Amino acid sequence: MKRIYHNILISSVIALLILVQCDPWDFKMKITNNSNSTIYFFDSFAYPDTIIRPEENPINIPETNSVLPGSTRANRMRGSWESKFEIRDTLMIFIFDETTLRTVPWDTIRKNYMILKRYDLSLEDLVKMDWRVTYP
Repeated sequence: MKRIYHNILISSVIALLILVQCDPWDFKMKITNNSNSTIYFFDSFAYPDTIIRPEENPINIPETNSVLPGSTRANRMRGSWESKFEIRDTLMIFIFDETTLRTVPWDTIRKNYMILKRYDLSLEDLVKMDWRVTYP
């Protein structure tokens, strides 16, 4: 019995250490949708390469990538947004129409660049905007 408690204690300590060492999420950036339709977004630090990649379909993660009309959603980042800008100087945010994502194949959207808007933002831009990106 003593051995079971010992194993549980060791497992708990290891799990706690792993959790403490994980980068926290940074929720400071907000995406606001002032349109009458649901939008989806994804971000990329690949600038100046503005190609939409096959794996980046935002409809695959609606709980983090969709914004209902008249609402705001945090665009979270593991670690800090500032640390990402130490490596790259421009963040792209792509905005898509929900109906387009649901009715047009992703390859067609990519090939025809069927986005509503793309924001190319520096760290300074985001600070000036108080970390709020508003569509439209």
